[in-house]
Amino acid sequence: MPFVMDALYQEKILAYAKASRKNVPPADANYTAAISNPTCGDRVELSLSVNGDGIVEAAGAIVRGCALCEAGAGLFESLIPGTHTAQIPDMNAAFAAWLADDKAVPPKHIQMQDFTPVRQIKNRHKCVLLTFEAAVASLKIK
Repeated sequence: MPFVMDALYQEKILAYAKASRKNVPPADANYTAAISNPTCGDRVELSLSVNGDGIVEAAGAIVRGCALCEAGAGLFESLIPGTHTAQIPDMNAAFAAWLADDKAVPPKHIQMQDFTPVRQIKNRHKCVLLTFEAAVASLKIK
């Protein structure tokens, strides 16, 4: 199993984690949610700034968790600006399905494929998806 664990922390994934730590939640956020992974204790507090047309202008997450949770936040923060809020639940579902199923269609967003090593370790999927799930939750709260 050491090879698989080493692959989890490859350079691209660590770059997403590093980017997430530098991102600041938008001051004008109008959608927020906090979500935790009860299995490992990871926690994400997500803020979205969405314009009147439903387009995400900025996103930021405060992550208290592992590097994979931070990396998932970094991926989300890089993909989401310019996205309509109506697309977020489908984006989350497609990413989750692809992580879980080796035969699933590759995700529309090519950057998601940087997380290919995580597909082999099912108990780490929630870590990567936590920010996406927080985004979906924030839209349901409003």
